[in-house]
Amino acid sequence: MASIIQAPPQGVEQAVPVWMKIDWSPEIEQGIYKDWGSYYCRRRRENLGIHYYGKALNLAPNDWMTLYNRSQSKRKNALTESALKDSLEAQRLLKTLGRDNAPINLEICDALYEMNKLENSKAELHDNARLFGGNKSKMFEKRLILVDANIEDACDQSMTHFISENEKLIVQLAVARNNFKKDERPLWKILKELGECDVLSIPEIKEVILSPLEIARRSRAFDVSNQMFLDRSWIDVIFLKHLQKNPNLLLDQCKNSKHFLRALTIKKYDEIKKFMKMLQARAPMYHLRYQKFTNKKLMDKFREDYLYRVQYQTRRNMISVLRSIGYLRRTKNISKLSSYVEEVMGDYVVKKTNRTMPWKFEFLNEVYNTLALALVDQYRIPKNFRAFDKNALLTLLNFQTERSLDSPTFVFGDRTTHQDTESSDPSMLKSRLLINRYEKRMVFAKYPIEKCYLLHQIASAHLKSNRYDECCFSARKAIQEGKNCNSNIWHFLSTLVIVKANASLHKLEQTREALANAQKLAITLGNNDLILFLNACLSCNEEDFITKKQSVSTSLSRRDSMSVRDSLL
Repeated sequence: MASIIQAPPQGVEQAVPVWMKIDWSPEIEQGIYKDWGSYYCRRRRENLGIHYYGKALNLAPNDWMTLYNRSQSKRKNALTESALKDSLEAQRLLKTLGRDNAPINLEICDALYEMNKLENSKAELHDNARLFGGNKSKMFEKRLILVDANIEDACDQSMTHFISENEKLIVQLAVARNNFKKDERPLWKILKELGECDVLSIPEIKEVILSPLEIARRSRAFDVSNQMFLDRSWIDVIFLKHLQKNPNLLLDQCKNSKHFLRALTIKKYDEIKKFMKMLQARAPMYHLRYQKFTNKKLMDKFREDYLYRVQYQTRRNMISVLRSIGYLRRTKNISKLSSYVEEVMGDYVVKKTNRTMPWKFEFLNEVYNTLALALVDQYRIPKNFRAFDKNALLTLLNFQTERSLDSPTFVFGDRTTHQDTESSDPSMLKSRLLINRYEKRMVFAKYPIEKCYLLHQIASAHLKSNRYDECCFSARKAIQEGKNCNSNIWHFLSTLVIVKANASLHKLEQTREALANAQKLAITLGNNDLILFLNACLSCNEEDFITKKQSVSTSLSRRDSMSVRDSLL
């Protein structure tokens, strides 16, 4: 019984496969790895095939046939540079044996061709066509026909037409390239001559901010390129591009598969981009466009008709937008009107050029002035209003008074009190994202009225988040832009934002001064309702001032009486 019942085997030996325990000879083991490599490559699993071909080469580095097979597998994986090295090494090994092999030489020519070196590939094909004879020479001659056709497509009349259309841009790029000289000196020496200081010698990488129009152009060019070369499969390429950052695929909970899937999607997308560059080199886009329209007059007519269609559709869309804005103003839906204007002006109009939208400036003025009038319409004296009520001025200004103005207290040692409010509060995070959107639009805003609108919106967002200093700073900049474009109505609205900020902090003197400025602007606008509204605001501020003065005098008299009583005692 003791011989039958044995303890289970333990240790690392049981994890080793049985076939690895056999003492194979290097030749047999190399043959096994080569068979596995060919097996996986036939089933389109080139990564494993390349892996086992590499193991076979570790056992026999001079095996030119394995190098040839691995070169073919690497070309299928878009590893063309590495495939060329393998094929050149295989050719060198054969030269040492005094032999020439046509398939290996053809592999070198194909690798050069896929690296977009058409001239080098053509030269190699000519040399090999003279070197070999019979059927072997025909292989190279067939490749020569293909390479000659690609060179002709790239350098034919289509290229002449493309250069004539973009001659100025090509000259500018050529001059910039000739004048560019890379400074090979260390960074500290360059900065020393410039009179600057650099402690860590780490160059600052400046973020390149692209305009919305440039982003739309690049996105459109990317889609057109994929459609031209991949036909209906271009949607799959876009899908693969978005998969690289898709949170539904790269789940944080899947710790093992997340990094593998990210690396896999990036690798496959890079392979597709390399294959796309190969197609671009063989048949450039300007050649495909030239093939569609060989007649220049017909192509110009097509472009003109397309431009007119876009202009007409844009005009219809703008009329619809103005109609919707007018309806929202009449229904007094201010929040929906503001979000709609921001959506239209920030996502649609900024992508329109003056060529497709010649009336862009007039449309901007119409939209922003309509929004300003709608914002002014909400400042009216409500029914049953009393100037001596608590927070009467804030109520009159349609400003929420129930929000807490207390700043959060931080307790030393308690980490919960040191949390970032923007990350913990969704409303604060939304406000920050909205402000970032306005600030990015400010970089590319051309007209003062658009800048005035953006600064007013930034100030309003700061005001809602109780950041009063930033609010007043942005509102003053909006006032300056309003003066630049002679827009009294946006000047008035920006002044009211300062009034709200000062009233929230109970700064009565600053509030009175801001209200006086707003009253002057209301008189300039000639709006009697606004003048009555501001008179009511001034009376509310005076009531608050009198109340505060009485409370201060009462507290002083009480303190004096207490001091007299203490002296008598």
